[in-house]
Amino acid sequence: MPFLLGPLGALRPLPSPTLGTTPEATAARLGGVHRSLTGRVTVDRLAVRRTWTLAWPYLDDGTRAYLDALYLGVVAGPLWLVDPMRVNRLPPHVAATGSASRTTTGFTATAGTVAWAAGVPTVAEVPLAGGLSWTVPAAGGALTADAVVPVLGGETVTASATLAGTVPAALSVSSFTATGAALRVDQGTAGPPGAAGTRAALTVSLPATAAWIRVGLSAAASSAGGALTVSGWQAEAGPLVTGWQAGGGAAVVVVDSLSTTYPIPTAAEVALTLLEV
Repeated sequence: MPFLLGPLGALRPLPSPTLGTTPEATAARLGGVHRSLTGRVTVDRLAVRRTWTLAWPYLDDGTRAYLDALYLGVVAGPLWLVDPMRVNRLPPHVAATGSASRTTTGFTATAGTVAWAAGVPTVAEVPLAGGLSWTVPAAGGALTADAVVPVLGGETVTASATLAGTVPAALSVSSFTATGAALRVDQGTAGPPGAAGTRAALTVSLPATAAWIRVGLSAAASSAGGALTVSGWQAEAGPLVTGWQAGGGAAVVVVDSLSTTYPIPTAAEVALTLLEV
């Protein structure tokens, strides 16, 4: 899959860079490094933001004109970049279910209470610090990851998460147009995940007018309610569940620089630098 760049509903695939012009994605930690009198190191991690550098030795006129328009600001933003090398399109704080900050930021429950908890069942590939504990009332409810996940119209996507508990629950995918109009909600089959936890997944073929999605979890009504825990969220392109990744496959970006050289007449060599917002 190529890199995708543009506003929601108008993501445009970029040409594959030719050999010798490898794309670069550099992550920078924002925050200081401090040492105590004993030499002990303390690292402040306020945020992690990335810089992408994409270059093409011979870029077609149509794509070059599009990049010019983005750089000049004549295309309404915000601009999104989908990085095909990072499978999970959820932002890292949602993908890791609050493990970095130990908070519930980025998640909303329609009923019951949500708290961050250590020791919940996590994905086998990565020993996450914990996840969310959701106390579900007897009437049931929904837990939603608030992040916007950009998609292509008609694309097939798969959502997955690790669930544990006795309340019947199922993953859900809600799709929206570029203007935010709701299209539909696809929901998996509800079942009790069990105390040991299970990796639940839902594959959906999106409507042709879908521009972005949200993933969530629905809990069915039960006689006495109960508790559910969830960790390791993922939203990826394709019909299969792959190993969990830490997220960041989609990001809001700005065009920092766009350089053009002309190695031969009628041909342009272009380098594009994008900064994560």
